[in-house]
This record gives sequence, structure tokens and C-alpha cells, in this order.
Amino acid sequence: MELPELDLKDVANLEDFSGLVPLFPLSSVVFFPNTLLPLHIFEPRYKEMINNSLDSEKIIGMALLKPGWESDYYGNPEVYDVIGMGRIVSSEVLEDGKINIVLYGLKRAKILEIVEDLPYRMARVSIMDNVYSSSNETFRSEIEELVQKWNLYLDEKQKSHRINVNTKLPLENLTDALASMIFPNVFDKQVLLEEMDVQKRAEFIINDLKSRLEMISITSQKRSEIVDKRNLN
Repeated sequence: MELPELDLKDVANLEDFSGLVPLFPLSSVVFFPNTLLPLHIFEPRYKEMINNSLDSEKIIGMALLKPGWESDYYGNPEVYDVIGMGRIVSSEVLEDGKINIVLYGLKRAKILEIVEDLPYRMARVSIMDNVYSSSNETFRSEIEELVQKWNLYLDEKQKSHRINVNTKLPLENLTDALASMIFPNVFDKQVLLEEMDVQKRAEFIINDLKSRLEMISITSQKRSEIVDKRNLN
């Protein structure tokens, strides 16, 4: 999803952050900094949460539900304690009272304690900062090369599987963008959300891209062998 024209100095300003965020737990969403997340809000408790947030800091904490959440969804099932924290940058109340919002990813945060349980959870959190390496540019260049190779392998029929990302982004932003878009498994995403070392996130993504390229190369070779065999017959 393309970022809208945002004044990031205003949107990402956390100088007066209270340290408290309402939690929105989902089983299929892991939210990364500097990405956009559209959400359709229909449960009464979370509509209340959004309305209260719009009247305050406009900040929401997106938390991934732990396995087994189904048995207690309407209570407060367990969530992973590293969350994606975002600010509401767009909101629309529909005629039926449901709400559409868009969140802009701000920071990773760690839940320190739950301070309120009902009707939705409020958590006290600690903002988590990236750990940087001096070799970031080397990793960014390698990711850029692998993304280009992947996209070149895919023809027009497969173009929906191409990775459309700005590979010139700083490594911390690039790894978060890729983590958000290329991993179908939410638990892989959660691993990357919890990893503060930007270089280690890059290594995880590089290994995944290499595996994809190896698999598509093997598949392509097998197809060629089958076609050659048919032509010989």
C-alpha cells in the first residue's frame, strides 16, 4: 500500500507519548513501523476504543493473538508482548456505525503491564529501538539484487507475485516493508517484529529470498526438461 502524503514530523512525533496504548488483538496481523494498515472496525468494544483514541493520542497497539485464542476471543486471550504501535491517520464512520481507519506504523513496543482489562485492554508499553550495524549498506544492496532477480524470473502471468518495494529505502525501513509483504506466515512476521537487530532481520529476509530463487530455478529447470523430453518424442 502506498503511503499517503503525510507530515511525518507530526504523525511520528512521540515526544509527549503517555506510554499507554489500547490493544487491538488479531490472529492474522503483525504490524510494522513505516507501513500502512487499513482496518474495518465492527465490534462494539473496538469501536469504543477507536472513538476514545481519536479523542486522545490516536495511537493503537496491534497485538498478535497467541495460539489457542479461539476459546476465549470475547474475553482477553493471550497476546505476544511485542506489538506494532501505530497512529490513526485516516478514519471514516459508516452509516451502520462501523469504522474504517488507516494506521501508520510508528514503533515496535513491548507490553510491560495491562492496566485495564475491559471492555478492551489498555497496556503500559516501552518503545523498542532498532540496533544498527556498520555494514547496513552491504545488506541493503544484497536485498536489492535478490528482489530484482526474483522479479525478473516472473513473467506477466506471474506478475502479481512480484515484490514491489522501494529497495533504496534505509535498511531498517526496507526490512520492515519486506517483512510485512512477503511472509504469509504470521509467526515468521512476529519473529521479525521481535528482532531489533536490523542486520539480523536482513539476514532472515536474504535467506528467504535465496530459498525462493532456488526453488523457482529448480521448478524452471524441471519444466524445461519436461518440454525437451516431449519435443524429442
